[in-house]
Amino acid sequence: MLHRTHMNALAAGLLFAAGTSFLCDSAIGADRYQKPADEICVEGGIESYYTQYNFNRTREEGTIPDGSGYYLFSLPLTLEARHYLSDAIYLAPYARASITYDFADKPLNRSYWNNNQVFAGGLKLTTQRSFMNKSDEYVGGISASLFSEYEVMTSSFDRTKDRVPAGIERQNVKSGLSFWFSTQKPLNPKFRVWTESWGELAWHTTAFSDEGEDDFLIGSLSSKIGTGVNIAHASFEPYVTVDLVNDFLDREWNRSSWFNNVQYGPGARLVLDQYLPGNVSIYMEYLFVSYFDTPQDQDHDIKAGISCWIPIF
Repeated sequence: MLHRTHMNALAAGLLFAAGTSFLCDSAIGADRYQKPADEICVEGGIESYYTQYNFNRTREEGTIPDGSGYYLFSLPLTLEARHYLSDAIYLAPYARASITYDFADKPLNRSYWNNNQVFAGGLKLTTQRSFMNKSDEYVGGISASLFSEYEVMTSSFDRTKDRVPAGIERQNVKSGLSFWFSTQKPLNPKFRVWTESWGELAWHTTAFSDEGEDDFLIGSLSSKIGTGVNIAHASFEPYVTVDLVNDFLDREWNRSSWFNNVQYGPGARLVLDQYLPGNVSIYMEYLFVSYFDTPQDQDHDIKAGISCWIPIF
């Protein structure tokens, strides 16, 4: 079991590993364009996957029977109006709707925390940069945002699922900093190494927890480092992934296992961007888990599914 004081060192190490070996021969600079015109953007993401224990969302369900698990579907849709302050900085009010749903029908698959809709509206200030190699080819990028948003959670559209109980907070105000980072280093025309990371540090007023439980300072980091082999118009990418989440506050409800753990292990994905629009991949991961505060019986997970991100316009 890891103690929460180890989290800062682990996060720093991940970020260092994700970036050091790739940036040594890449130039970091603003995208080489004039200041863009203001624009409306719509982005969608879909992820459908099986997970045996679902550490990201599982609450108090005790032992999960053999052969059981969660068959989850996630669909976030974001609309934002970008006002560019420079070629690489923009201010954007935005609205987002996100559906979470479990396709299975055992009692554990009906839990409201796996079956709900969250609607959000907010404002963010974003800067984004591109990484170019010595041949002036795009090999990755970085984006960081300061944001604040108001969220509302509603019960699932499927009335066979559990409704949100009366004692659960349905509103949340979330403010903080998020970032995304990706880069790759081609070694030859068919083989490369790559890394990608996503992170967030945000203050939550309720985090949709029980009524009376308020104030959460949650940091999360998801980092992958892997290789890629081109196969026809697809790419096979084995990797190592580390996903951690930590609540920096110290009251009883800030120590929940689902807010304080690290998952890590091998994975592989088949990237199908050449065949389908957007960023599409089929993946499988075997994850070990350690807890910062509250030990749990489960120490591993299996996760497999398909994910995609689509810029609609």
